[in-house]
Amino acid sequence: MAKERAHLDLSDDLDVSEFLPLKKERTQEIETKTLERVAEQSGFVSRKHKSQRRRKPQSPYKTQLNVKCREEMKELFQDIGNELDFHDRTTFEQALLAIIEKYELSELLKRYREIVQEK
Repeated sequence: MAKERAHLDLSDDLDVSEFLPLKKERTQEIETKTLERVAEQSGFVSRKHKSQRRRKPQSPYKTQLNVKCREEMKELFQDIGNELDFHDRTTFEQALLAIIEKYELSELLKRYREIVQEK
């Protein structure tokens, strides 16, 4: 048989006014305005108006590929990118293209071109 639940003892002397929200005082508004003015004078920019910020277009490079390699290969890869003034992602794509072209993989070349055109 289930146990009987304890009854809530809500006596009539419960004061609900304690649970009402407090009214904001006018001095708080004045303090906020003063703080904003001081912040602007100090060079801080408000974050309220995010829509006014310039946004960068979203990058097509979203997926990460991690490859284990020899330390010297990593340095060589980065040096190639530096010589060509490429980011690592561009160096990687150019390396894939070179392999595809060298081995005449026509179907993969079509896929590569489709992927690159999505940019």
